[in-house]
Amino acid sequence: MPKEVIMPALGMAQETGELLRWFVEEGATVKAGEPLMEVATDKVDETIEATASGVLAGVLAKAGDNVPVGQVIAYILAPGEALPAAKASKKAAVEAAPPPPPANAAPAPQSAAGVTVSPVAARMAAEHGIDLAAIPAKGGRIQKEDVAAYLESQQSAAAPGKVLASPKARRLAEEKGVELSAISGSGPDGAVLAADVEAWQPAAVVQPLPTAVAAPTAVAVPTSVAAPTTGAEIPMSRGWQVMAQRLTESWTSVPHFYLVREVAASALQAWRVQAQSRSDVKITVSDLLVKVTAVALSRHPRVNASWIKGQIVANPTVNLGLAVAVEDGLLVPVLHGADGLGLREIASKRVALVERAQSGKLAMNDLTGGTFTISNLGMFGVDAFNAIVNPPQAAILAVGKIADRVVAVDGQPAVRPMLTLTLSCDHRVVDGARAARFLDELAGLIEDPLRALE
Repeated sequence: MPKEVIMPALGMAQETGELLRWFVEEGATVKAGEPLMEVATDKVDETIEATASGVLAGVLAKAGDNVPVGQVIAYILAPGEALPAAKASKKAAVEAAPPPPPANAAPAPQSAAGVTVSPVAARMAAEHGIDLAAIPAKGGRIQKEDVAAYLESQQSAAAPGKVLASPKARRLAEEKGVELSAISGSGPDGAVLAADVEAWQPAAVVQPLPTAVAAPTAVAVPTSVAAPTTGAEIPMSRGWQVMAQRLTESWTSVPHFYLVREVAASALQAWRVQAQSRSDVKITVSDLLVKVTAVALSRHPRVNASWIKGQIVANPTVNLGLAVAVEDGLLVPVLHGADGLGLREIASKRVALVERAQSGKLAMNDLTGGTFTISNLGMFGVDAFNAIVNPPQAAILAVGKIADRVVAVDGQPAVRPMLTLTLSCDHRVVDGARAARFLDELAGLIEDPLRALE
């Protein structure tokens, strides 16, 4: 029977994927294991291989289309096979249909009219006491956008003149300083959606000429008014847009707090010299920090936990993300199982991850599953900084440069190499006392690395 080609799920939280290109044209032959298409998620571009041999047919998505995960977008036909009758004429666009549930999954919720409802939409409707039967569904399924638009329409009935808009659209408009009334909405009943706000462009402003004013002396009236000058827009890559969106969501939704600690770095520097003398792989301060941070997290598992769907979820392993600056923004490749790695393994894996990040060859597995992040700007001469938490992680460690400072040693001033650590925390997962105990543990490991062996 025809083999379905679906939009794959490359991440746990992924809802859609963008089809970048087909490697095989419709009607051409493809072999199992050969590159079939390239898909972009919010983290990485991934080449998808064909799962069967045959002829590519019934292509339902073109390059640039955003397709729901699990949606059928083409078929691979064996010799003599034909497209399913129901799909033979559907060639223009992909309808936003939900992915098929697993065999052991509970059935999708339905409205009174029998229309399926996404779990998020069902929860939103329940929270606001909305009858699902009253909500119009686009594409045969009620989504969270439909509930949000309906809720706005009900609120507008009590407040005449209020513009219909989704909550996300209102937030974006407020951030951009745009009046919702100036934007044409594409949602139900003309509601303004987030996409409408992002696509909105201000109309050209015509400056009125000054009118003549009666005065005892002649007044020179300008014949033209110079238009205000603005700088050219800087084009943003998709990666930069995703980074901006994610960090904005984190900054506006995560209750951050910060702890700062100055740590003596003499022992850390001596440890690096000793470790380098026994290793053929370059050992950096970042590698040492990964090692001691992984040990500290294993001893303080709450800081290694995550905030997922309103719950604190413990992570069984320490997967450390390392913030890496690339041309298109910021990537955070992950060292999986860092708590079980030796120093040489950490250094080797860190080098490989950074090289793949800078060459744009990171795989999805390289970017997912992180439980804690380290961001080190010491190599750029930065003394200290506050980092933004990377959800659903509970915390991120910001590391400054090692610099000589005057400190008190046995009651006397002395010059010592010092390092400033700043721990940013999500207060929903970690309170101040827990974070302080973790930071104290980490500082102790840096100042006395032998404690990592205890």
